[in-house]
Amino acid sequence: MAWTACGGPVAASGWSHADWSCEPSGGTRCRHLAHANARSRIVAREARRNVSDMMVRPDRLDIDPKVWTPSHLLVIRAAAQEPQVERIFVNAAIKKALCREATGDRTWLSKVRPMYGHDYHFHIRIRCPAAERECQSQPPPSADEGCSAKDFAYWFSEPALHPGIPDTQQKPKHALTLADLPAACRQILIAP
Repeated sequence: MAWTACGGPVAASGWSHADWSCEPSGGTRCRHLAHANARSRIVAREARRNVSDMMVRPDRLDIDPKVWTPSHLLVIRAAAQEPQVERIFVNAAIKKALCREATGDRTWLSKVRPMYGHDYHFHIRIRCPAAERECQSQPPPSADEGCSAKDFAYWFSEPALHPGIPDTQQKPKHALTLADLPAACRQILIAP
């Protein structure tokens, strides 16, 4: 995909593409389940920037105008317009900025979805390759841009902005093991 090259809008924005699908050896880049999926990619601020240099204001209600630039919109739009991209996950404040600032053809906004965190990076969900029988694509997004007040109501609510500690201890979910993964995924993780 051209937008992942080390030039053009990606380099101009200060974001860099990193393929964080699991290393064949199952190395340290498998910290996040989304990264363990060969169909997920992460685009993050370059390492030279301080991780605390978030795109989102401290109150979590909008982007930080000292950090956010029009180039960030260009990178996300370019990614969303790629036919093989199914979804892009960003912080709700970033989605809000995209909705406010996007002009012209806005159909790409339907692929961009709010997600917890994601305030200095975004995830890209790639369409399944035709030859991959075990891969299951997501349904196409609705034609709705996802930019209405109703779309943001949950994301800017108190429980979403400031989640509290649960009143009761929840029993831990079953830990994901190699046996839980499809055979093709296990082969990637156990390869030398």
